[in-house]
Amino acid sequence: MKILDTKNIKEKIISKLSEIHTDKKVILLTYKPSAEEISYKNFIIRRCKEFNIEYIDKEFDEHTSSYEIIDYVNSFKKEDGFIIFLPFGNHDDISKLREEIKIKDLDGFTYESMGKSLNGEYNYLPATPKAIARFLLENYDLKSKNILIANNTNLIGLPLATLLSRKRATITVINQATKNAKDLIRQSDIFISAIGKANYYDKSYFRDGQVLVDVGTSYVNGKIVGDINIDDLENLDLEILTSKNGIGAITTLTLLETLID
Repeated sequence: MKILDTKNIKEKIISKLSEIHTDKKVILLTYKPSAEEISYKNFIIRRCKEFNIEYIDKEFDEHTSSYEIIDYVNSFKKEDGFIIFLPFGNHDDISKLREEIKIKDLDGFTYESMGKSLNGEYNYLPATPKAIARFLLENYDLKSKNILIANNTNLIGLPLATLLSRKRATITVINQATKNAKDLIRQSDIFISAIGKANYYDKSYFRDGQVLVDVGTSYVNGKIVGDINIDDLENLDLEILTSKNGIGAITTLTLLETLID
């Protein structure tokens, strides 16, 4: 088993962000945020401070209408970028936000971004699938590869599948109802998991020669744990990008790179 990392990509983005001064702002929008959302937001804030990027941390409450949220966000310059932390509480008019927010979308939230990302346009991908795609494209020839994605959401699996299929890979997307999932995973050349179930996949799902990309994050005893039980894979001849020092290490940087590009 060979453990991979995203160190080279991380260093490239950090170098780029360090060299560019921008007056664009990052608008961070939360609505009854969970502990996980707050943790992720605080990590973005630390990155903003690191690169002297101005940010606005705005939390809405249940008394705020979708129209007030739209007016607030659209009051910023179109070049400023926003991030909405989903699921955005129980807000019932999120479709209005997707349709009417006009400033720069950093994480594939608006209908415009979703449409372009599902059309295979790299620049409009949400941050996580953009980071996954970048890692794969910089390290592997994807032509004719069988790639299986365990995630069928608009935020990760579906836009990533469209982009990778444009690179002439053969894509399979599975979900909880998929039959013979274990056989499908073992047949794949590249397996990407983002299901958020700690250590769900053991060695019985894999074979020698595969590339595994673990994007899952779960909190176990205060530590982040991925979907794949790497301790169970020691005797397999494969490559794995784990959740530690993997895609998560470059996702936030990818958000800020989207702001300045």
